[in-house]
Amino acid sequence: MASVGQILFKKLVGVRGRDHLQNDVFFSCSSGSPELNVIFFGGDIQNEAEVMEKHRDNRRYVKWSLDATSELFTRRLSALFSNGKGAHLWVMRASRWVLQTFACYDNFVQTSETGLPNFSGVHGFGRATAWCHLDSLLNNAVSAINEECPEVHATADLPCCIIGFSKGSCVTTQLLYELGVFADLPVFLSIPLVSRTLSLVWLDAGHNGQSHLWPSSPHNLSRLSFLQKLPKIFAFATPYELCDKNRPWNRRDFVAFLRLLKLNKLPHHVDTMFKGEHWDFEAFDCDQEEIGATLDTHFEILSTFPIDLCVSPPVLTHHLGN
Repeated sequence: MASVGQILFKKLVGVRGRDHLQNDVFFSCSSGSPELNVIFFGGDIQNEAEVMEKHRDNRRYVKWSLDATSELFTRRLSALFSNGKGAHLWVMRASRWVLQTFACYDNFVQTSETGLPNFSGVHGFGRATAWCHLDSLLNNAVSAINEECPEVHATADLPCCIIGFSKGSCVTTQLLYELGVFADLPVFLSIPLVSRTLSLVWLDAGHNGQSHLWPSSPHNLSRLSFLQKLPKIFAFATPYELCDKNRPWNRRDFVAFLRLLKLNKLPHHVDTMFKGEHWDFEAFDCDQEEIGATLDTHFEILSTFPIDLCVSPPVLTHHLGN
């Protein structure tokens, strides 16, 4: 296991999930007994640093590689804990890449050859669900880590926060839709990870399609009220996604998402941010270029969103003083 400062880092190749499906998993933690699992799905471009370094364009963003983001998140999380406690971070790498740039989370969401997510397949419960795969993936990753590094004391039996950034948000959207579709199905609700998940987080969601860039299915979200226990929903967006004149559907879906959250009285926290500060996207009709929103400011949300809120009650209440 590699060590960066006080951070332990391990790459797990070909971890088995449900059936024959596999994903690479990057594990990292700081010292301390685990009190929380955090699962992260990255966006397009975000890959291993050594892969990004070999790409003519993507090398410019290597500071946001999966390795670097693992270290960033682990340091941010470790600052929230005291008394020898900590969090374990599990970064799930996409199983397929188009042109070494566009992430395809085929094992979680139906995806086209070009990486376009298709959410129409959320029906007919079987073993083929994103929750089934993620639950199995986490359990097998935990076993692999404990076999190599037993001193880490990894366990899947902890509260969990699931974060999707940019393209990775298509996975959190799939997970949320499945919660709605299968809300009254005991066999689905018996999946351990479903009951352990305390929050689902969207960070500047987006993909190469024109619908469901944010969860915007009235039917699926309305059915969430059937659940006795629902993860709190967090959504954070920047002008990079909301102010692109060439992709107005992102802003449209974001507004629809907010409306559905309020209409169905779902537990949520939403904020729009720019360069680490609150930004009122409704105050004016913005333009991405005029406001200075770039791919760099898109990535910056990874270091500025309030991660403490996303992993707060009931897990960190006593640490944060809330």
